[in-house]
Order: sequence, then C-alpha cells, then structure tokens
Amino acid sequence: MNKEKKGPISNELFTLLVFVILFLSVLAAFSMLNRNFFSVRNMLNILKHVSVIAIAALGLTFVIAVGHADISFYMTSCFSAMLMSWLIARGLSPLLCIAAGIAGGLVWGAFSGFVVGRYKLPDKISTIAIGSIAFGMAYLFSDGAFIYTNFTSSGITDLNNARLFGIPVPVLIMAALYLAAYVVMERSKYGRQFYSVGYNKKAAFFSGIGVDRVIVVAFVVCSAMAAVSTMITSAAQGNGNVKSGLTLLMPCFSAVYIGFAVFKKPSVIGTFLGAVFTAMIQNGFTLMSVPFYYSDMVVSGLLILAILFSRFELSSQLARRPKQQKEGR
Repeated sequence: MNKEKKGPISNELFTLLVFVILFLSVLAAFSMLNRNFFSVRNMLNILKHVSVIAIAALGLTFVIAVGHADISFYMTSCFSAMLMSWLIARGLSPLLCIAAGIAGGLVWGAFSGFVVGRYKLPDKISTIAIGSIAFGMAYLFSDGAFIYTNFTSSGITDLNNARLFGIPVPVLIMAALYLAAYVVMERSKYGRQFYSVGYNKKAAFFSGIGVDRVIVVAFVVCSAMAAVSTMITSAAQGNGNVKSGLTLLMPCFSAVYIGFAVFKKPSVIGTFLGAVFTAMIQNGFTLMSVPFYYSDMVVSGLLILAILFSRFELSSQLARRPKQQKEGR
C-alpha cells in the first residue's frame, strides 16, 4: 500500500506548533502589559471564565461534528437559567432547580434535533426560530425583570462560588464533563458515529448508523451543556437575568472552530484549547480596561480565520481522498 510522502514536519504538527506559538505570544504580551495578568488569582478567574465558555462550546462540538450548526443554544440557555431562578424564588431545593433547568435544555435540544434530523429542515433557520421561541418564553417567568428572591439564602450561588480542594466548582464541573465527552467521542465506537454522520450521512446510514438519532442526541447535548453554562453564570451574578446567556454565541463558535483548525476536525481537546485561548483574550482586554467591543471584534476575527482555515483543510482532505483510494487499489 502506497503511503503519502511527508515532509520534515507534518501539516498537523505544523498547525499545532503555530497555535502554541500564538498562544504563548498572547500570554506573554498580556503579562507584559499588565503584571496582574499572570497572578494566581487572575489565573483562577480565567479558569472560571473558561469553564462557562468551555462547557457550552463542548456541547456545540457535538453539533458541529455531525455537520450541522445550532444557533439556538445560547437563547435556550436563557430559558433554562430563568426556569432555575423562578423555581429558586419559590423556595425549591437548588439541586431540583438545577435539574429542572437542565431538563428544559434537554427539551429544547430535542426539539431542534428532531426538526433538523427527522424532518430535514435547514439547521440555521430552524434553530434561530426555536431559540427565539425559547428566549421569548424566558421572559414569561418574570416579565423580563431580574429575579433576586432566595438567591443568597438558597445556596444556589455555591454553584459558582464554592471550592473543593481549593478548585472552583465550575472548573471541576468542566473537567468532569470534558473527561466524559473525551471518552465518548474520542475513545468509543458510539462517539465515532458523530464523526461518521458529519462526514457522510448517506454512507453512515448504509453502515447501519441511526443518522436521525445521532443528530438529535448532538442537539440535546448542545442545549443541555449551554443550560449548565448559563446557570453557572446566573449563580455568579446572584440573580436570574433573562439575558445571561446571550454572550455565549460568538466565544463558543470561536472555541470550536479554533480547535477545528488546529486538529483538522471538531474535537474535545481542540474545543478546550480554543475556549482557553478565547477566554484569555477576553480576560486580558478586561484587565487593560479596553472596551468589550474590541474584545468582541478580535474574537470574531479569530472565528472568521478559523472557519476559513478549517474549510480549506476540509477541502484539501476531500480532494486527497479519491487519490489515496485510487493508489490503495
């Protein structure tokens, strides 16, 4: 069997080295511009900020892996957070309220996955519509007003403020979810179905994979992870805010596609690295007292570059595949 000749360094390793150099350069730049950037306290703040982006981006990774896009997750997460806050205000147990919020995310994710996977509706248009419905319904819990009742006394703020062995709880939640996702997506037969569906749905179907089911599962995971992320944000803010999840869209897509560009596919590790890189940039601009819209512009620019790079790499892979198959005959 013929093997493709490689140069002194593979394209994959070269891309990873470029990312590492860029990452270290940004880290060094912010460290020189603000001496507090590299402090232990700020590193923990970055990790907590990373956890919010990384958890939601992890769910989005599943959807991108099956070849679709979800534009609803950040809006459905607002519904989940407001449902949790509304139940907290009525004196229910924090664990029950969190479970209800996640359940809300599961329902909206199943709705999106069903209309996209089963009925083959356009993913972007459908999820925008579904997300808008969920966001509108989130206003019904308080007519758009903040919910403060019982937030301090219920203990829900521990979801963000508590620590275990000195490590913030959101970071531990993030680590547990990423470990589970890595085992499923990268180390199991079931996880490979997501990539198979994303690469070629027809081939996956004839291979015995339940394509519609896999797509529904991907959307359910995406919405549930976004719900967890925004509930952590609500706990950090100490109130229920109907707009608490609206900042997730751009950072999450940036995290996934930065990882896509580095590892040539949507991946758990790639998304985590992309989330860390994105959060680091946002934190650095915040410490420098730079207006938030400059950070948004930089993150958005990175997203465009990452998408262009990942699309270029995907086109290259598709172009090489017929040649490799021909040589292998």
